Amino acid sequence: MDVSISERSISFTSEYDISTPAGEYYARKQFFSFTDNIELKTAGGNPVAKIEGEISPLRHKHDFHLSDGREYSFGCEKLWTRVYACVGNGETYKLYEHRGLNYSIFKDDRQIAAFSKNRVVFAKGNQYDVRLDHDADLILILCMVLTINSSENDDEDSTVTVDLGNVMQDHPFDESWEPR
Repeated sequence: MDVSISERSISFTSEYDISTPAGEYYARKQFFSFTDNIELKTAGGNPVAKIEGEISPLRHKHDFHLSDGREYSFGCEKLWTRVYACVGNGETYKLYEHRGLNYSIFKDDRQIAAFSKNRVVFAKGNQYDVRLDHDADLILILCMVLTINSSENDDEDSTVTVDLGNVMQDHPFDESWEPR
């Protein structure tokens, strides 16, 4: 499944348009918030998840509250190599930031998703191309990608930004991986 996440270039707060084969979604960061507080909704305005950030300058701690009652904790495990863990509902996910602008998500020991970020950003316009397995949890993966963007890229309001990507990595990116 291919998903596109586009951050709106011109807005007072971070707003995202999300296009998936299952439908359109919209996310918006709360205005004047000290932490990352993002609501994810369907195009019709029905809430599907809420992301709540905790004040933690180094660990990027967040809680995901999905509308079906599931809850997850998301946080940075390895600061230098950017490894994140998402735990909840009896499941464990790992998100790896690789060299350059690539990321991958594993459930247990199996890769279920990969995404990349655009190198050149105009204003706030970050773009993410996400590929995921057909049976992967779309809403949870959207929460992870939105959290990565909000915690790492939200303070950049310059006209043009060139992202050189990450230099360190804990786990190599698998260029040959394809969603199943």
